[in-house]
Amino acid sequence: MMNYPVVSIGIGSYNNARYLVTLLDSVQAQTYPAIELIVVDDCSTDDSAEVIENWIKQTGYPVIFVQHEKNQGVVRTFSDCTQLANGQYVSLVGSDDVLDPDLIAQTVAEFDRRGPKCGAVYADCRLIDATGQEIAPSFLRYFNPTYADSPPEGNLIVPLLRGLYLPTLTTTVRREALEAVGPHDETLFSEDLDMWLRISRSFDFAYLPAVLGAYRVHDRSAIHTNKLALNETYFRIYRKGYFEGPEEWAAARHSLADHAEHYYASQGPEAPARLWFAFQETRLPKTALFWLMARLGVKYTALRRATGR
Repeated sequence: MMNYPVVSIGIGSYNNARYLVTLLDSVQAQTYPAIELIVVDDCSTDDSAEVIENWIKQTGYPVIFVQHEKNQGVVRTFSDCTQLANGQYVSLVGSDDVLDPDLIAQTVAEFDRRGPKCGAVYADCRLIDATGQEIAPSFLRYFNPTYADSPPEGNLIVPLLRGLYLPTLTTTVRREALEAVGPHDETLFSEDLDMWLRISRSFDFAYLPAVLGAYRVHDRSAIHTNKLALNETYFRIYRKGYFEGPEEWAAARHSLADHAEHYYASQGPEAPARLWFAFQETRLPKTALFWLMARLGVKYTALRRATGR
C-alpha cells in the first residue's frame, strides 16, 4: 500500500437511494489497492443516508461520510468532497453511476506514463438507463460524435467550448492541478466545465482509450431536470472572460449563441435578455431573430415550425 499513491473517490449523493449500493459496490470492487472513499449526502429526502450507513456497517469498508443539514447543491457537495480528499488524485462521481473494476488502476498507470504535466486523465464510458440496461456503448459518441474517433488531449479549452463532454465519472484529476486552479465556483449550478477549462489553462488532459464505467440516464438526471440551470452556468462562465486568443473567443461566442438558443427553446423566463446579450457578443443574425421573437412572445417551437426547421 505504501508504494501506491492514494486516489480519493468523492461521491456526491442526493436522492439516488436505489442506485447507491450498485455504485458503492463498484468502488469496493476496484482492483487498485489505495482508495479513499468520501461520500457527502446533500440532505437527501429519500433514504439515501440510511442506505449509505447500512452499506458501511455491512461491508466494513472505510468511508468518510458527511451529511449536509440542508441542501447545498451539487457544486458545494463536490467541493466538500474535494476539500475532504487527501489523495494524490481525486475522482468525483455522481451517486447514480457505476465504475468498472479497473478504472482507477488504469487511470493511475496513465498518470505515471504521462508525467507531472498531465493534470487529468479521462476515459470513455457506457450509457445505461434506470434499470441498468445499456443505452449506448460510448458516452463520447453519444453526446458529440465529432470527437469520438479521436478524443482530444492537451489543452481542451476549444474542444470543450465546441461541445466536447467529458464523462465526470471516468475523469480523474491530479491534486496539484486542483490546488493550482483554486476551489470550485459555488455560484455555478454545475462544476465540471468551469473546472476543466481552468485546469486546461495550465495542465494537459490525457485520453485513456478504454470504456471504464457507466453513466446512468433517468428521469431525475440533470440533463432532463435542470436545463435552464445548466444554461445559466455557461452564461456565468462566459462572463468571467478568461478566454485567450481568437480561436478560444470564437469558440466561446459560438457556444454562447447555442446556450442562448437552448435557453429560449426551454422557455427560460429571461430569454430576451439572454438572447440580446448573446447577440451583442456574437452579432449573429439568427440570434437577433430569436431575440425579436422572444420579445414578441413567440415560442421557439412555433418559430421552428414557421421556418420549417
